[in-house]
Amino acid sequence: MAVRKRPAQGRDIATSATAKRILEAAQRVLSERGYSKLTLQAVEEESGEYRALVAYYFGNKQGLVEAIIEDLMRSEDAALRERLEAVEEGEPRVRALIDEQRQISADWRGFRAFYELLPRIMRDERLRAGLSADYSEARELNRQTMAAGRAGAPDLDKLAALSVAIVEGLAVQYAADQEHFDHEGTYRLWEAMVLAYLKAGPPQP
Repeated sequence: MAVRKRPAQGRDIATSATAKRILEAAQRVLSERGYSKLTLQAVEEESGEYRALVAYYFGNKQGLVEAIIEDLMRSEDAALRERLEAVEEGEPRVRALIDEQRQISADWRGFRAFYELLPRIMRDERLRAGLSADYSEARELNRQTMAAGRAGAPDLDKLAALSVAIVEGLAVQYAADQEHFDHEGTYRLWEAMVLAYLKAGPPQP
């Protein structure tokens, strides 16, 4: 995942290979050992970078946590939009969206890290507001993609919300049992269901 500049620390980490290595190491520590083991020393050992550099770019554990959240939730948004816009509107773009979702939910380390942080996000008003905004943007991207090129498209807000939920729900199941859970087959079914819905429209009341 890409790394962004974090104004709170005042360090431009967007172009720093060192900062990227540190952030990736912090995510590994978080996903493999848990939140309680996420310390500057652990990140120093995992990344091979001096603790002073970890502090330089991220300040402290809270700074690392905020950078991880930003990276997990926001860093790929613009790139994803660009990739989708390069695909023909209509069914090809919907298929491309679902394939992107499949790849995202296969990143079990990223989702483990996210769920380690989720309780803390929900207790912090500022982080919770950011998470809400991220979900809103994700739903809108799904809605726009599903509506693209379709005359008289049905109200897609609920389908977009369900699409976002599918990514996380399947990611959790895959992370829990990679050996037996049919991740690929489930996404093929989800793709078929979405395309069928878009062709038929919503059920009449």
